[in-house]
Amino acid sequence: MKELIAKGSNNWVKTTGVYIIIILALLRFLIYPLYASLKDRRAIYADQQETYLLKSRLLQQARQTRDAGDVKDPDKMIDSLYPHDARVSDIQTELLASLAKCAEKNSLNVLGFEMPEVVNSEKISEVPVVIRLSGNAESFVNFLKSVQGNKKMLQIKTMDISISSESMTFLVTVNAFRMEV
Repeated sequence: MKELIAKGSNNWVKTTGVYIIIILALLRFLIYPLYASLKDRRAIYADQQETYLLKSRLLQQARQTRDAGDVKDPDKMIDSLYPHDARVSDIQTELLASLAKCAEKNSLNVLGFEMPEVVNSEKISEVPVVIRLSGNAESFVNFLKSVQGNKKMLQIKTMDISISSESMTFLVTVNAFRMEV
């Protein structure tokens, strides 16, 4: 190589330049897709982190509510249940109207709802309503707080949170309770 430099030949410069271009092209086609993949994974991680924080906050609130929910007055508890003579469809309609009102108050959109079958037991029946909402996380937390403040005893049985590029979608099953005795 020293001989080529000494002779003043540009042949080695051309060869070295071609090798450098080939190496840079390989790096471009190998590294750039990995960088794009990394960028996508960071976005997914951020979404999962937001979902995790929301779920942990909701779990903490549920634990606080459960711990603070010791029943000291059985008459108040009985008043918070629907009576035996109330029709299931009336309970579900009233519950759905209440949930829709809370959702609207907290800037959530109601995308749909279902009224599944009642879960019967000897003394108390569970009357479920499934509601699908869309909006942001803070509005959903406020929605859950307003559901807790309902005069009737309600239980959030299941909750599913989906994140899309535009907003979050929440699928919530809320149970009201009817006395069977």
